[in-house]
Amino acid sequence: MLSAVSDLDQFSEEFSGITALLAARHDALTVLKAVTGACGTVLSADATGILVRDPRGGLVVVDASEQAARFTEFLQAHLGEGPCVDCIDRDEIVHSDDLGTEQRWPRLVAEARDAGYRAVYAFPLRLVDHAIGGLNLFFTAPTVLSSDQRTRAQALADLAVLGLTQERDQRRIVRLAERTMTTLNDRARVQQAAGILAEALDIRPDAALAALGSYSDHSGDELLTVADKIIGGELESGSFGPFTR
Repeated sequence: MLSAVSDLDQFSEEFSGITALLAARHDALTVLKAVTGACGTVLSADATGILVRDPRGGLVVVDASEQAARFTEFLQAHLGEGPCVDCIDRDEIVHSDDLGTEQRWPRLVAEARDAGYRAVYAFPLRLVDHAIGGLNLFFTAPTVLSSDQRTRAQALADLAVLGLTQERDQRRIVRLAERTMTTLNDRARVQQAAGILAEALDIRPDAALAALGSYSDHSGDELLTVADKIIGGELESGSFGPFTR
């Protein structure tokens, strides 16, 4: 019972933190980073990724917690198969508790297993009564999420949508397309900054991204602000030493 209460308290804390970011109108990348981080903290996901429909009707990777997840998400968009694709098409939760026995999505499953993933859950990002994207949770062992865990994951997916758009009417669909492209451009700047940091400190790109996030949390600057300072030469790589693993 204590464990259940503790889990609920932890989720409430994460949820409140993200809603505070939304109320302060932080940029989408900061909100998505908080959402994906919460998925790891309260749902024990080993990796996360977010796919969203672009203005042309295709799927693009808006965010991922690690490179292997980003590649797996890209494959779903490229191959047109996978739990997140089905989740968006059907506007429902789609999952595989054990990819070792999964018969759907044969091309994707092979790549996902090579990346070390053994289970995946996809939760719809809903806007104006239909799914415009999906939140993927990846696990490195066969995993069954409880009903409560699924409810919490869907709540986090709903916050991710709010991070992309806070409009209240049909204009949100148009605004979302515009915001998605902006977020992708912002993500490219963060990736560029991570590349600069990785080369300067001789560390892996994933470690550089983690250091960027840790520095952002510690300094109070938004992730994009930190990235722009690195690209512009305003922050030296030595500043990130304490935040590398």
